[in-house]
Amino acid sequence: MVSVKPPGLLTRQPRHPRTVPPGEDQADRKPRHGKSGCLVAPESEFIVPLEELDLTAFAVCLTCGHLRDGAPREQRCRCQPRTPEWEQQWQGQDIPSDLDLCVLCVRDTVTTRTRWSWLACETCRHVSQVVGERYGHRAALPLGRHSLMNGDVVQPPTATNTEVAASMVASTRRCDELREWQQVEFARLTEPLRPVGPSVPLAEWQRQLPPSLGASVDAFDRYGVLPVPNDLSSLRQAQNEFLSTAR
Repeated sequence: MVSVKPPGLLTRQPRHPRTVPPGEDQADRKPRHGKSGCLVAPESEFIVPLEELDLTAFAVCLTCGHLRDGAPREQRCRCQPRTPEWEQQWQGQDIPSDLDLCVLCVRDTVTTRTRWSWLACETCRHVSQVVGERYGHRAALPLGRHSLMNGDVVQPPTATNTEVAASMVASTRRCDELREWQQVEFARLTEPLRPVGPSVPLAEWQRQLPPSLGASVDAFDRYGVLPVPNDLSSLRQAQNEFLSTAR
């Protein structure tokens, strides 16, 4: 039996993602001008460190499934209007938000802000990597926001236009399928909470739907891209324990 060690950090606190492309140093990022012509400061000069975010200030929108509110900057979900004044506070970022729900388990949070951020939580990425490696892949699912994070390589100069287009279409399709899964899974998890109102505090969401290794394995298993091998005993055990207590 193969035993798999779960990730060492299963904390609810966000961790620093890669905020600049590989090979680019943070100190090299120069001030630039935004759409309005105003000078936009480098990222590190105006963004609150991720570990200092107050997670109790966030809420889960029960309509679109994304996080809203937050502090000190207001984060808006897909249902809320995005005004020029609101967008001003997010200048200099690729993604106008600090946190979102994991695309796979839809329980834990992921840090956003940058196109180099992950779409899935640390635990779900661990499951995807372990199962993927068991089948001889780098990872089972494309859980990076940028295609390069998922192992998609730039096509060589000798590649035909058809080959390049086919690669791009395949990459987009895999990401779209994950987004579709996220909406279906969110609807399933949200059903008991809908009478509460338009949103629920993130803390309450995670109290009723706590993130765990078992929840991540179960979500991966139901997603169905690759079956979790039975000889990955710790993953199967975590899933069985989760299913025995899940509502």
